[in-house]
Amino acid sequence: MSHINVVIAAGGSGLRYGKENKLLEPCGSSCVLVEAVKPFLAFPEVKRVIIAVDSDSADEFLVRLATAHLDEDRRITLTRGGASRTKTVRFGLNALDEECDLVLIHDGARPFVSHALIERVIEGTKRDGACIPALPFTDNIMLVTGGDPTPLDRTDYRRVQTPAGFERTRIERAYELCEEDCLDDFTVLHRYAPEGKVGVTEGDAKNVKITVKDDLKTSLVGFGYDIHRLTEGKGVKLLGERIPCPYSFVAHSDGDAAVHAVMDAILSALGEKDIGHLYPVDDPKYDGADSLKLLKGVLKIMHEKGRSVASLSVCIIAEKPVIAPHIDRMRTRMAQALSLPSDKIGITATTNEKVGDIGHGEAVAACAYVLLK
Repeated sequence: MSHINVVIAAGGSGLRYGKENKLLEPCGSSCVLVEAVKPFLAFPEVKRVIIAVDSDSADEFLVRLATAHLDEDRRITLTRGGASRTKTVRFGLNALDEECDLVLIHDGARPFVSHALIERVIEGTKRDGACIPALPFTDNIMLVTGGDPTPLDRTDYRRVQTPAGFERTRIERAYELCEEDCLDDFTVLHRYAPEGKVGVTEGDAKNVKITVKDDLKTSLVGFGYDIHRLTEGKGVKLLGERIPCPYSFVAHSDGDAAVHAVMDAILSALGEKDIGHLYPVDDPKYDGADSLKLLKGVLKIMHEKGRSVASLSVCIIAEKPVIAPHIDRMRTRMAQALSLPSDKIGITATTNEKVGDIGHGEAVAACAYVLLK
């Protein structure tokens, strides 16, 4: 079994991102840098993870490690970063342990690296002595230096990612000889220790490097629930669809419990208070209100926050009336209301197995999950 050390290059200032340190920006369950570290800890062969970090950010990063419950992992060690990526990696290489024979070098600004990609790089490094993950270009490319732009054939070009893997002696020799600042480790190896094979493995399109704020746009998930009692009447509305039946909802609006659950799910994802605060029950102007019209107010808040619905899942729980025959029309109404393709909307219905008020046919409930992009 190989003895692997990982060097995480985290010494950059990230000027293109903005004033904030992009490595400490929220991501996943922690921050960008912690998320970039975590996948490597799943490999038993990884004996040390060396994080070469800017000294001004080291204390805050230690706090983030503790919050993520990684501060007690003895494999993690910090060293200083440099004024350039090349200098930062060099500091990291200086901290390798004596038994290390393979080195993985990874950008601290790549928080979405997968287990499968790391595994491919390790296998390629063991086989070839060096392994670089890369992706083909899907857009056409051109050369723009020295005057008129020149079209290039994208077929033979690749986008380089990290982690890159190397035999320890090869990458150490390359960095010892390197006298310039290079943008990546393959460039250093190619220019200063070109002897030996370099394998190329398939990269991962999700393994993006956080450079500007748009790179870190994440999805939000929200959950909503609502329930309304039934009384005698001439029909109920669920997800905007009127269902003929001898019942109606006891509610100050039209009582559409399913739409109410959707609204609360959206507000929850946005970090807003529930619809009871937005549309108070003691405000007479909402008596008998159409819930789809109330939904428009929630969508306005969502759009003002730069979000839109990516997918929706709703479950209606009712002993009566029977829901299944109306689901297709419900999906069409919600697709129109949310400007969302119908195949991004899932609607299911179930009973409560004769349990409780719902099971006794005295109430209808609904829950909703929403994904915002």
